[in-house]
Amino acid sequence: MGKSTELWLETMGFAADAERRQRLLAIGAHEFVCRIAKDADGTTGLELASQWLCSMLTLDDEWDTGGLSRDPSRVLTIAATLLAVINSTQSHPGETDLYVASVRDVFDRARSWAPALSVKRWADSQLESFMGAATIVAYRTERRPMTLSEYLTIGPLDRGSRSCIEIIEVCERTAIPQSQLDSPRVHALTEAAKFLVLVAADVYSFRREDDHGALESNIVDALQRHLGCDQERALQEAAALHDRTMCLFLRLADRTSRRAGAELRRYINQLSNLVSGNLEWGFTSARYTERPPGGLPVAVRAERPADGRLTPPPYPEIAWWWDQLW
Repeated sequence: MGKSTELWLETMGFAADAERRQRLLAIGAHEFVCRIAKDADGTTGLELASQWLCSMLTLDDEWDTGGLSRDPSRVLTIAATLLAVINSTQSHPGETDLYVASVRDVFDRARSWAPALSVKRWADSQLESFMGAATIVAYRTERRPMTLSEYLTIGPLDRGSRSCIEIIEVCERTAIPQSQLDSPRVHALTEAAKFLVLVAADVYSFRREDDHGALESNIVDALQRHLGCDQERALQEAAALHDRTMCLFLRLADRTSRRAGAELRRYINQLSNLVSGNLEWGFTSARYTERPPGGLPVAVRAERPADGRLTPPPYPEIAWWWDQLW
């Protein structure tokens, strides 16, 4: 699968720059997708998702630290074009931008592969991702840091957490009925899974973003300002909040599964695979593990949770998840 992604990158034009090509391949996008979509129906969906991930991570880097990192109007213009093509691959036929070409190719093939509902959800999730990215760029341009409350609302959008869930459904060719997703307990479970992906990504990428001066969308920075503490304590607080949410997720997943039908149990298993797969990928991907000689690793494995309490944290934006335990 890694070879097919490499050939696709060359076809789309991402491999024209040798350094970027090597950086993209080192990310291990195919490994990430295989980890989160463990019950994929063949390799077609896995290839689609890994190719999409390569192109979107490259675009994300441009928005975070590249030439578009302080130009919200340009980001919104690009996002609007991409959304138009994602929702209708016949749109903008004369556009030659490589990102437009990549999403056109991926979503055109996805619609002939996966259930229409799962592809629709995947397409819709891009709106959240692009809106989150544009919001972060706007904050950066105004030189205004986010409050923790703002971060807890905007962060999950910027990190594309929802899109990761939809990737799994596309790869496994499933589509859980919306009525089952709308129950408060399943909604809380889904939001907790998205948050776990977000915080893990923030912790893994913390040192890289700190080096680049791009911590605007990182929970460590938000916690440091909210708590008025130093960076090291904020990093520990982020890890503790992650583990506290993980304990909630595991307990809530178990309780929800007991009375769930086959479709909902499969969905809960998909969320679990997303959470665990994202954690494992972060320990191996060059996107997070590369560091200067003598530098400390961004994360290490622990024998027990840094915070295993099953009581809600003092943040109302997420505290309601814990209410669903009882």
